[in-house]
Amino acid sequence: MATLLNYLQGINAYPIPQMVITTSAEARGLDLSTEVSAEAISTKAFLLVQADVLMWLSTAPNISQGGQSYNFDSTQRAEMRNRAQVIYDANKENTFNVKYGYKGNRL
Repeated sequence: MATLLNYLQGINAYPIPQMVITTSAEARGLDLSTEVSAEAISTKAFLLVQADVLMWLSTAPNISQGGQSYNFDSTQRAEMRNRAQVIYDANKENTFNVKYGYKGNRL
């Protein structure tokens, strides 16, 4: 059976770094090893992680790797942001709270 991690990685064909999902899941209190079920994918934590992934995808760069290209046009990016915002609004979350990348004193 598939886990929630597998489910979230399958949101889009884009190669989403596992760290993006893991960081969001930890911040939201979601156990990614949980098996996919109707109950599991309807929890607030799962929905918010899904929204975080959609928001991340809306800003992900267009890439080519292994002969495969992954490109989003502005309409697709806006649609992903809108889908994420609907989830945030439904769960009374106003912003995309999860931060990724370097957290240090040198920029």
